[in-house]
Parts: sequence; C-alpha cells; structure tokens
Amino acid sequence: MPERIGLNEKPSEETGPDVAGWYDQYHVRLLKYLRASLRTETDAQDVSQEVYLRLLRVPDDRVIEHPRAYLFRVAANVVNDWRTGQQMFETRAPEDLDQVPGTYSSDEEYDERKRTQRIKQAIDSLPTHYRASLLLSAQHGMTYREIASHMDVSERMVKRYIVKAYARLREELALLAGNDQ
Repeated sequence: MPERIGLNEKPSEETGPDVAGWYDQYHVRLLKYLRASLRTETDAQDVSQEVYLRLLRVPDDRVIEHPRAYLFRVAANVVNDWRTGQQMFETRAPEDLDQVPGTYSSDEEYDERKRTQRIKQAIDSLPTHYRASLLLSAQHGMTYREIASHMDVSERMVKRYIVKAYARLREELALLAGNDQ
C-alpha cells in the first residue's frame, strides 16, 4: 500500500509527486517563505532548488495527499539542514583566532545550550500540524488568520493546535528535564 503524507489541505487526485506542477503552483509562495527564513536572496534561490531536487527523489508510488503541506515541510527541513551547514563554515577574523573560547566558556552557557537543545528536541517531537502552527506564529510572527490561510484550516483550529502544542511542550520538557537529572 502506498505511503500517505499530508496535512490539512485539499487532497490531490494524482498518485506520486507532480514536482513540475507544484513548481508552477507554489513556487512564489515557497520563495516568499524561504526569503523570510534565510539571510539572502541567493540562499533562498539555492534552497528552493534543493527543495525541488529532494522532491524529485520521492518514489513515484508514494501518494501525497496534501502537496502544499508536504512541499513546505520539505522546505523547512532543507532550511534547517542549510543553516546547520552554514554554521559549520562560518569563519572568524584572523585576529580573533587567539580568542576562541573553549566548548563552553561558563556553566551558564552550558545550561543555556542544554535548555535550547531540550526545547528543540521537544518541538521536533510535536505532530506536524502543531509544530507548523507554533513555528509560524512564534518564528514568523504570523497571525492566527494568516496561519489558517497558509494551512487551509480555520482560525479556531489554529488556536487549538497552538494551545495543544504548548501543552505538549510543557509535558515533553518536564520529561526531558527529568531524564537529565
């Protein structure tokens, strides 16, 4: 049986990804999203190309019921990968090389990194629609109405997703904090 993927939008009748059709239909929205997420226009264009390359690798027998949601989930993953790759290549000025701190310059910095890591892990564990609603609100400053339009759901559903996302985050963070003790 083909794998089903998607989130809160009108199902596609086609089987397999129609990457060329998605490009025509969603490319402008995708670039707008990428420009908001990345530093430069060039980065947005590069990441856009990587998104479509990844979509071309999706098996033909996979049924994608909600192409827009799937496309933006792939885009979010590529943005995360892109940022991780960029951090590895950030350089310092030669005069700063003597001042490079150790892995952690203080206990507070270590604790802060641990907290940040726990939060990221908790967010990553959320169901896709909760995570998307929460991140669109918190990171991109979108209103419930904008999120509802973007996800093709009602504002009431967006509010419900965000409330449930925060409740799950509290539970997950409590669990993660307990495991670190």
